[in-house]
Amino acid sequence: MTQDVSLKILLVDSSPFFRTIERQFLAKTPAVVVEAVSGEEGLAMCQSEKPDLIYLAYDLNDMAGVEFCRRCKSGAVGKAVPVIMVCDENSQEQVEASRRGGSDGVLTKPIDRHKFLEMGRHFLPTIREPRRTCLFPIEFRLSDESYPGRCLDISSGGLFIESSEKIPAGKIFEITFTLPNQGSEAVGCKGVVAWHNERPNPMKANYPVGFGVRFVDLSRRDQAVIEQFTKR
Repeated sequence: MTQDVSLKILLVDSSPFFRTIERQFLAKTPAVVVEAVSGEEGLAMCQSEKPDLIYLAYDLNDMAGVEFCRRCKSGAVGKAVPVIMVCDENSQEQVEASRRGGSDGVLTKPIDRHKFLEMGRHFLPTIREPRRTCLFPIEFRLSDESYPGRCLDISSGGLFIESSEKIPAGKIFEITFTLPNQGSEAVGCKGVVAWHNERPNPMKANYPVGFGVRFVDLSRRDQAVIEQFTKR
């Protein structure tokens, strides 16, 4: 996928392990990803690189993430840049400190890929994973009842289901489908309704009645199968 060189994301983390994970999460986004291993380097890169979004570790090797956030947003260049703080697992204290410190969003470890990307899309809606238009049957199950539907497009993050069934937004349900011409076993996972396409005011006028779904608990095998399908 061609990168939009006008869009830039900065990762600020002293841990090579977590920078690698985040960089892999962003591998298919249409943006240039740059990295800083310390707070001072990150602040310098805010001036030189002028990022559109920053993912920031709560603890850095030379300063606290909250201090980085304060200094970044006190400058003319960084004050308008969204900062997403990545906090330690089960640390409500860090979460609250991050919000008080001016971060625009907060994530906690272990980092969930879908939540990581979803929050980035909230601040940069032009970022989207590769999505393929298609048409194949799908089955979804809710409250011990099975319903048929049709998939109109799919990415590794979710899909759109054509269906007249009324499933509330935020509802989690089971999905089963087989991708066409893949020679693969059926994909089975859970999904959550993210949005509805309804008349008379559809979100996508050229789409039928249905709903957008975000995958939940997608296995690595199924994710790889879907990613391979969307590349074609």
